[in-house]
Amino acid sequence: MHGMSFHGGVTETILFSGWRISDTSGLIGSIVGIILLTALYEGLKSYREHLFASTTFLRRNQPQKSRNALLFSGIHLFQTLLHVIQLVLGYFLMFIFMTYNYWLCIAIAAGTALGYWLFAWNKVNNENTVCCS
Repeated sequence: MHGMSFHGGVTETILFSGWRISDTSGLIGSIVGIILLTALYEGLKSYREHLFASTTFLRRNQPQKSRNALLFSGIHLFQTLLHVIQLVLGYFLMFIFMTYNYWLCIAIAAGTALGYWLFAWNKVNNENTVCCS
């Protein structure tokens, strides 16, 4: 077990005992996987924001629904499922960062940047509007 300070190296257990790396190729593969996982997290976050904005617009233009109808609607259940997935992915990324392996920490930062660049480009114009075509 490593101390609670940043370190390098290629020997690491990541999240589960089955995800152990002990050489450079394992580290590089893990870095690529972590970058993709973090980009997926950012994509999921952006999709949930888009879905929320879309359903808010639809709700404004429909007759008033009861609280129970909204609570048990398919879209709300879907958003709840996406929220749980995003939360679990976020905790996994936090635990990976807490290995304090700076290569893995850099992979999380790079994945966040890549995911934001790929999925949040429409926020450039304004936080509340989607950019023109």
